[in-house]
Amino acid sequence: MREKRIALAVCLVLLLISSVWLIRFPVPASALDSQVLTVKKAEKLMKSLTPVEGEKRLLTGLYFADGELPCDVESRTWYIPVDMDNSAWESGSFTGADGVELYLLDNPLLDDKQEAVKTGKAYRLLAVKGGNYEIVQVVFSGLPMISLTTDSGEEIRYDEIYGTMRFYAADTKENWVTESVMSAHIRGGSSRLNPKKSYKMTLYRQNQIGAGTLRKNKLSFLGMRTDDEWLLYAMYSEDSKVRDKLSQDIWNESGALGIESTGFYGYHMEYIEVFQNGEYRGIYGLMEPVDYKQLGLTKENGKNPEEYLYKQKDPEVYELKGNHSADDEAHREVLDTYLAYLGADDETFAAHIGELIDVDNALDVWLYLQAVIGMDNIQRNIFYPAVCADDRYQIRFMPWDMDYTWGNVHDFDAGNRTRFSEDILTMRIAWKIGDRLVKLDVDDARAKVTARWKELRESVYSDGWLCEHIDTYAHSVVDSGAFERDQAIWENGGHNSDYESLKELACARMAFLDEQMADPLSYLDLEEYVE
Repeated sequence: MREKRIALAVCLVLLLISSVWLIRFPVPASALDSQVLTVKKAEKLMKSLTPVEGEKRLLTGLYFADGELPCDVESRTWYIPVDMDNSAWESGSFTGADGVELYLLDNPLLDDKQEAVKTGKAYRLLAVKGGNYEIVQVVFSGLPMISLTTDSGEEIRYDEIYGTMRFYAADTKENWVTESVMSAHIRGGSSRLNPKKSYKMTLYRQNQIGAGTLRKNKLSFLGMRTDDEWLLYAMYSEDSKVRDKLSQDIWNESGALGIESTGFYGYHMEYIEVFQNGEYRGIYGLMEPVDYKQLGLTKENGKNPEEYLYKQKDPEVYELKGNHSADDEAHREVLDTYLAYLGADDETFAAHIGELIDVDNALDVWLYLQAVIGMDNIQRNIFYPAVCADDRYQIRFMPWDMDYTWGNVHDFDAGNRTRFSEDILTMRIAWKIGDRLVKLDVDDARAKVTARWKELRESVYSDGWLCEHIDTYAHSVVDSGAFERDQAIWENGGHNSDYESLKELACARMAFLDEQMADPLSYLDLEEYVE
């Protein structure tokens, strides 16, 4: 009984202290709440004002928490990225440029934040100045954003164009806007034919010494590498918007980790939304490029022997990447030797290929392409880093551009688009180097493949890992509201949010390969996919 009295007394004391504290230091009202007008007050205010007419604009800039928000000028819609996994609304208030007063005609604090973000609900803002008013709208998104503004106001094109980049974080409102001078150009192969373009962006800052000169500005975004070069991947034709990232992350957590290097034999991508010159452009992937820096390769005229980075762009088409004094036979000698072995008879291939390539890495890529059904990587979209170690060159392999995966193939009747193929789900991806290693059992390739498959099925190829990550990516693109916005402006692009079917497909492919990888040699007899 005495213990109960003591506990009760302690509770009463804590309650009294809390009450006094709240009286002395009350919880401040939300800044957003203070900007909300009731219907009556709004009607009364607008009766005393004159609406702007025609194409006149009253609000030229909108700020939140000291950050100028990106805008889709034509629709008069400003966007603010927020933490969609936090149910509490962000603290802060809206302010207008040039002394414009702002009032909320709709109160977001009355709504469920996560539902408002997912549905892309637009909230009306009343902008007032000099006896005039204008009604604009604000949309809250669950993704970070990038706004690109060119100096000339022209579209980003194939040749370099300069301007300004602003990056907006979603998970914080402290130091959440990063600005940089940038140059950009359209990038990509067949994707250039799409109306929604992908871009390469280089960041700069003004030199403190000298008049107007620029120097590289190395920044890190969303936990990725610190660098001045970034890719903005449009994801136009891939309907789920998750296949590419799913495949990338599988490689990053499997094959990329099996390569000893000072660099990283993978690349990361995070979802963002993009604006260009005051126009909303939809959901993109902000990506690290694959280059000498990413792979940790030695450049020309360095202390160590020069290393090479080749890329297969199409059948029989190989590109030497990076800056070189010449693109000559000397720079392509390692690649030419590899291609000669690849085309040689079985005896020559088996005797020499292991001296030139990383066999374990090649088998990892072969398994990977079977798992993700990487049909677009059979004769293209593979990087070939040639690394010098112990006075000899070794070629390694790294897949790239993984949108045509998990059952999606080229739709030649619909231009540069994907279509889903039921047939490919039980077909073989015939990557020649991997096929020959397995067929000729180079360096015990068959036993390695069987053992490696069992190992990977306990991690990145497990049903649990695949389903969990598909759910995570779907949450990012759909619950942020970005998927629906992208679909609204790119009606002819691919959009399919049936993620349950994608999970079923992935798990079914894994079960199919469980049987096949028990006997890799017999698997080579399976019908291969042919475009």
